[in-house]
Amino acid sequence: MRIYIAFALLVGLSLSACQQDSKPATLTSANGYEYVNHTNLEGETPEPGSFAYFQAYMRNGDSVVYSTRTQEQTPFVQIPAEGAPRMGKPSPVEDVVAELAIGDSATVAINIDTLPRKPRGFENTSEILYDVVLVEVLDAAAHQERMAALQAKQQAKADETKAMLPQVEQTLNTTLEQYRNGELGDQLQETASGLKYVIHEEGTGEQAAAGKNVSVHYYGALAEDGSKFDTSYERGQPITFPLGQGQVIPGWDEGIALLKEGAKATLLIPSDLGYGAQGAPPRIPGGAELAFYVELVEVQ
Repeated sequence: MRIYIAFALLVGLSLSACQQDSKPATLTSANGYEYVNHTNLEGETPEPGSFAYFQAYMRNGDSVVYSTRTQEQTPFVQIPAEGAPRMGKPSPVEDVVAELAIGDSATVAINIDTLPRKPRGFENTSEILYDVVLVEVLDAAAHQERMAALQAKQQAKADETKAMLPQVEQTLNTTLEQYRNGELGDQLQETASGLKYVIHEEGTGEQAAAGKNVSVHYYGALAEDGSKFDTSYERGQPITFPLGQGQVIPGWDEGIALLKEGAKATLLIPSDLGYGAQGAPPRIPGGAELAFYVELVEVQ
């Protein structure tokens, strides 16, 4: 069974299991995963070759680590056709979804010791729990029609984002000119680390914070002369990353955490919070101060 939506370690959704008077029996999936079906409905089940749409939680005890509800698109897997070759063992979520009826919710427990290494956050526990519900089953034709509509929607959104590039570029260049001329006044704020920033639009959504996943559009340039070195607006897609985990430069981890979802700002990042004395050749020289126009698209 092939999964089409990528997510770390598989995935998870926190669904309330149906309360029953007696403890549900533990079942074993086709590929040996133990699970409990909390509902045992008699609705439609996935047929070979169909596409099963589901939601899921990954849990550490009672704590939800990840939910597929944060994804724009409902994840799905294709049920293998009879006799089709399989590449490796399917994930527990994939395997169990194939055995549910629409509306069924189930819990799969994975022994940590069966994994090559313990995932981050699970060092002091013995198992990973996945709660999963089958929400819809489509045949191949209906699935392809849905994917085509989704692709068209995503392309329209990307085109809209690309069209914003000239305005974003002008805003950053104007801000940089005012910065170099000392004309920003009270608009320019500075943190204890030396990060400077200008808020163009206050966000009204969720506050960004360390540990949350954020999606950000950006336009990056050298503060000295405004030379562009990279921008997500040309690609039409924001970048998504966990904040405060060192996956971006320190100036980003600090600067994005100052914003709420929907905010637009310019970050002026000293070299020690950027790429340091070594820079990032050939576009970013050593010791360069960086300027980023950023738009916080989403906080998860």
